[in-house]
Amino acid sequence: MSSWLKSIKTALALNNGFVIITIIATKGSTPCNNGDKIIYTANEAIYGSIGGGNLEFKALSSAKDMLNLDTSSNQLIKYPLGATLGQCCGGYVKVLFESFLSSNSTLKGRDSWIDKVSNFYKESEDFILATSIDNDNNSKLDKQKFLYTHNNFYSSSDDKKLSNFVEEHASKLMKNYQSPRIVEFEDESGFKSEICLEKSASSELLPVVIFGAGHISRALMPIITNLPVKLIWIDDRQEQFDKYQRDTSQIKIICDEFVESVSDLPDDIYCLVITYSHKIDFEICEKMIIQNNFSYLGMIGSTIKGRKFRDRFIKKSYPEEVIDKFTCPIGQKQKILKSPTAIAVVIAMDLINFIENQKQIKVL
Repeated sequence: MSSWLKSIKTALALNNGFVIITIIATKGSTPCNNGDKIIYTANEAIYGSIGGGNLEFKALSSAKDMLNLDTSSNQLIKYPLGATLGQCCGGYVKVLFESFLSSNSTLKGRDSWIDKVSNFYKESEDFILATSIDNDNNSKLDKQKFLYTHNNFYSSSDDKKLSNFVEEHASKLMKNYQSPRIVEFEDESGFKSEICLEKSASSELLPVVIFGAGHISRALMPIITNLPVKLIWIDDRQEQFDKYQRDTSQIKIICDEFVESVSDLPDDIYCLVITYSHKIDFEICEKMIIQNNFSYLGMIGSTIKGRKFRDRFIKKSYPEEVIDKFTCPIGQKQKILKSPTAIAVVIAMDLINFIENQKQIKVL
């Protein structure tokens, strides 16, 4: 389940109202990305971030004001990130605010959009969540949600023209466009409104596998789970997984033989090898190189260990261009701080830098 959705369910369980704050559009230099979210609840709990600073402070202040009203509502606000906001980024952001009272009936039950979205995440199904933006407090548009998948369309509206309009644009967004996306709708009376469409595409998440559930991997998990990845965690020792006391709902945990698990990994996967055995490390890396279906293969260890592994791969006549994708060491740029947390941070940065460079090459 997505962390923002889990935050909503926590708020509902405590009978708290909440506001969903979503970055809908950005231009120029900004501290956040499209789609970034905060869930702000009536008991002032805050989940997520839209970049911090005065932007986030102002957004949370607006969310608090919305919760003080006696109705659910939404609004779209544009924030220039200049001197008036006390930030010098120079760009601007558009932010969608959606407030919900705890008594809101659209949030509860099997037919609620919350429940449907939960199921989509559970089944790793791509979907579009569309929202009618009610800047003018038009009661016809209040609280309207739409959900689109490759197989189904769900609408909370009795307006067939509106539903058909949303379904058409959701279909286009699923295929081509960047998310989130704002489109303008005009009803039969000439009233114009905006619809926000957000895509959640599990199929577009980067697949990452971490071999090993020791102290470094456990320190790495809270970092990796906050990245846009589909995470697999493999170890042959259940007791090591049991030591991890944080949420594992976004992690596919496999307690099985390391090498046997390699065959079932998806293509273009990003691999981090952090096991307790040099022998197992080599066997994992060798099988990955033989399969050659990975984007990144990073292993913890020393420079000498990495060189010895590479020499063994060369002696076995594996393709040089595949061996060149093997990286060791990872997580060892620091010379003083060598705690599991420090190593985990550097491993995460190694992976992020590789992904960023790869994406830049594709753009070029």
